[in-house]
Amino acid sequence: METISIGEAKSRFSELVSRATAGERFLIRRRNRPVAALIGSVELERLERLSETAHRLALVLGQDAELLRQIEAGEVHPAMAAFGLWRDEEELAGLAEEIAANRQRQATRPEVVL
Repeated sequence: METISIGEAKSRFSELVSRATAGERFLIRRRNRPVAALIGSVELERLERLSETAHRLALVLGQDAELLRQIEAGEVHPAMAAFGLWRDEEELAGLAEEIAANRQRQATRPEVVL
């Protein structure tokens, strides 16, 4: 995937659209931070089908529809999907409480900066 600045994307927009239509992908950055991606419509349709298939599979496997909605809306972290599938497992029933208790007992951890 080629990385380009917003200014470059503006000046080469027609060319980039043609290349994206041919299957190339572009990551557009502003001030060296990713802000957008340019992909072809065929690739977008493929990604949307894949997402919908994953959503249906999660429902078939017993995932809570409300939790999936919250994940898609960005209200909760996608890792919660795994927890949602485990919610009825007796062996894991107290896992969340145990993890929370362990974190409370630990000394403060340094902040991770990415």
